[in-house]
Amino acid sequence: MSDKQQPVQPQYVAPPYFQQPHDDEIDLRELFAALWQGKWWVIGLSMLCMLVAAAYVFTQPNVYRAQATISAVVDPYGLANKKYERLAHINQELEIILFSQAVTERLSALTGQPVSVTHEVARGEELIRLSAEETDPESVYQQVTSVAQFANQAYKAHLSEKLKHSVDVLKAEIRDTNSATISASLSDYAAQQTYKLEMLNHPSTQLIQVVQPATEPTSPIKPKRELITVLGFLLGGMLGVAIVLVRFAFKRD
Repeated sequence: MSDKQQPVQPQYVAPPYFQQPHDDEIDLRELFAALWQGKWWVIGLSMLCMLVAAAYVFTQPNVYRAQATISAVVDPYGLANKKYERLAHINQELEIILFSQAVTERLSALTGQPVSVTHEVARGEELIRLSAEETDPESVYQQVTSVAQFANQAYKAHLSEKLKHSVDVLKAEIRDTNSATISASLSDYAAQQTYKLEMLNHPSTQLIQVVQPATEPTSPIKPKRELITVLGFLLGGMLGVAIVLVRFAFKRD
């Protein structure tokens, strides 16, 4: 009696999507070899881009910045019974008025040049920061210094003109009213406004104080020559590596 034949076990064949052709595999040694062979591309483009960046940045003029900080004087009229807001709110209102068209024109007349400084209320410091940028360090220093110096005078002249008009209107209303109560109330307010007007006309009254005067800049803020040159070198290196990798990919295909 013959032995029964054993059934043949089917061999497992991996699906096609599990089978990856060896031709598509990238050998790291080949990749590094390609980069080494194309090293002159990388070095050459790095040096070229660095020289172009350096040539551009060294033709740009130096730009200097000068800064100063000013602030409103709290209770400039000596009215201790008045409740004042936070200094930050006062300076925000002062910044709006100080750099309005009417006050800016007065400021330009006092400084003898157009007002071209930037201004902002510094957060956390409750101060008004003035700054300007120019290619001439002495000019930018003089510009910021003059604005900080004449800001108080221009602001006083603006408020004085408004108060004078307000006092004249109050006096006219007092003459025209027939009510003793209204006349007394208007007279008290007119007296207060007249007192403020006299304080504004006094040369020693300070509504704006210079907290930190400007200093003449000694080093430019831009262009960042070293940084731009280094970035040009890195950009050229990345461009060289990209060219080498593209050439390597086409050779494999």
